[in-house]
Amino acid sequence: MTVPPFLTADQQVEYLYDKNYVERGSITEADKNRLAELNFHHLLGYARNYRALPGRGQVEVASRSLSDVLGVLDGDAQLSALLHEGVRIAECRLRAAVVKHYCSKFSPAGSFLTPSQYLTTSEGSAEHLVRGILTSIFRHDEPYVVQELKRSAEKRDVRCCKELKEYDPTNHGVCVAVAGSLPLWAVVDSFSLGLLGRFVMACDTDTTQPVWKAVASQLEIQARIFETQLKSLTYLRNCIAHHARLWMRPTADSPKKPLLFEKRLRGSTHKSMYWAIMNLASFLPQPQRLPFADRVDALLERNPLHRQGILRAAG
Repeated sequence: MTVPPFLTADQQVEYLYDKNYVERGSITEADKNRLAELNFHHLLGYARNYRALPGRGQVEVASRSLSDVLGVLDGDAQLSALLHEGVRIAECRLRAAVVKHYCSKFSPAGSFLTPSQYLTTSEGSAEHLVRGILTSIFRHDEPYVVQELKRSAEKRDVRCCKELKEYDPTNHGVCVAVAGSLPLWAVVDSFSLGLLGRFVMACDTDTTQPVWKAVASQLEIQARIFETQLKSLTYLRNCIAHHARLWMRPTADSPKKPLLFEKRLRGSTHKSMYWAIMNLASFLPQPQRLPFADRVDALLERNPLHRQGILRAAG
């Protein structure tokens, strides 16, 4: 594979013209200044989808310009900032609910570091989950956790895990013992949202009233779709955190239709970001759900081109 050359600002402009992403002569000096501040490869994800719009019959573009593309990119930035507010609230609610229902049923400390605590979804899945939790705990820099790990290690007269800053799989048993006195509520914020989702779905072998059902009930998410909605929330959160393009992006983990937003979702495609966004809104406290969705819609109305790419995914 030949590695493409790094393009100067002038070469980037010529590339956009040659590939017919925008009409020749349409790029302004202000546009060039913006190009200098962007990762060109990131911009091309927008430009390719912009060029394809007329063929999809979705949006009429009278004259293709880089200003249009930059406007969509700015729309994504504004939308991501708003969605981050919602994700933060949703994550806090989810973490609190997981702690509440797990610790009401099981020992708050030690139990979640034991593979037998978990459902086995594939060979070695429980052990893999425990290793992931330990990795998160030892990387956590919250003072209480750091001090407790140090105190526990000194009590046992052990030195492992690279000065207690990293889980050491070759000393797994020692790491479990050192971290074993930490309660779930002290370490749950170290879990990524993906890890938290895997934890809550597997942390209880009770098939009648597992912890995850109690969490779903508290959050007012239907049990039959809870795992699907949680995966969608995680996918959206990761897209936002990594500054991924939202416009015209098909979702990898599409949610089921949130009933509260059934009418609002008409005219949008199932794999569009709009479905993932309305799913996020359904994880918020009940009084905040509709106002949050209204804020999203008001933002999207500012730029019809951006709105179209959020409601209808590419492909």
